[in-house]
Amino acid sequence: MTRSRWSLVLWLVVVGMGLAGRASADDLAGFEARRLPNATLKVLPNGTDEKAEATLVPMASLFGKPIAVLYWKVGDAKAETELKAFQALQHLPKLKDKLHFLTAVKASSASEEQAAIKRARELKLSVRLVLDRDQIGPYLEAFYQFPRYGLIDKTGAVKVWHCAHLAEVVGAGMTYLQALYVAAEGKDIPTMRGTTQMSNSHQLIGKPFPDVGLDGVDLKPRTLKTYFTPGRPLLIAFWSATCAHCQRLIPALAKYWNLRRGNIDLLTITRAPSQELREMIVKQQKEKGIEWPVAYAPENATLSFFKIVKVPTVFLIDQKGVFRYVWIQPEDAWIDKVIETSFARFSIF
Repeated sequence: MTRSRWSLVLWLVVVGMGLAGRASADDLAGFEARRLPNATLKVLPNGTDEKAEATLVPMASLFGKPIAVLYWKVGDAKAETELKAFQALQHLPKLKDKLHFLTAVKASSASEEQAAIKRARELKLSVRLVLDRDQIGPYLEAFYQFPRYGLIDKTGAVKVWHCAHLAEVVGAGMTYLQALYVAAEGKDIPTMRGTTQMSNSHQLIGKPFPDVGLDGVDLKPRTLKTYFTPGRPLLIAFWSATCAHCQRLIPALAKYWNLRRGNIDLLTITRAPSQELREMIVKQQKEKGIEWPVAYAPENATLSFFKIVKVPTVFLIDQKGVFRYVWIQPEDAWIDKVIETSFARFSIF
């Protein structure tokens, strides 16, 4: 970063004024606040102490103060630059001790967790680091582009999310940084989404599932409604026959489905534009003893509706046909646990 660019960032931190243009309240406000679940987070206290170890922290223990969060990605130059400015915020007189400051990074596997801790120590990170397993990321819409800022009120409601930088407008005449100052004063702020536009599967949460077109393995046209039984939740997994991650996840889903068999349905969907690929899928079905329905996405329009960007992606539809959870590239080691947690949260069983 050039000296002039870094000076601008520091000026924004100290002054707390937004430089971005104004946006209308109709465009940016009026969203329904999403509340963080009382999950148990794995948190590294800081990266300045080489002996510091990650500990388990209940999400609810952080409530009582607003929480400023910066979600970043290891090795992302832009995100790591934002970390420098974010760390400076916690020492400003008007913000110090008025908010919790957290950074978070995706750590769905042991290797990702180790890489995050190593990088935090290299950066001498002075803010707590959440090793996130889709406990915070989905609520901030932090998936493929980083950094992503968020602001959570003292009750655990997400008030600001999907924000890319401190000066980004998140409400009429209000930047993310200004929202922090308002929260630090104990004032309520409206629920606001950053102006950065990005499509992702989590935007379907809370909406009824669509009756989109699918093809059965016999290539006869069907719709999603064919595979949904009212009164019974449905897991949908989008996967690829050539995806190594998918090959690990699908057996884990199958194991869970067998344990809950009769209480939950499972549908796996993939693209199969060629006969060669369809033959590969049929072969895998036989080898893995797949007994649940398998469907083909007949065209990109189906994948586009579900906003599939990466596979595997798993959706949970409740017994009323409403999207409740989405997991993008979940790990086979913990997918069963997060599904069970989701059932408990929404009293599905």
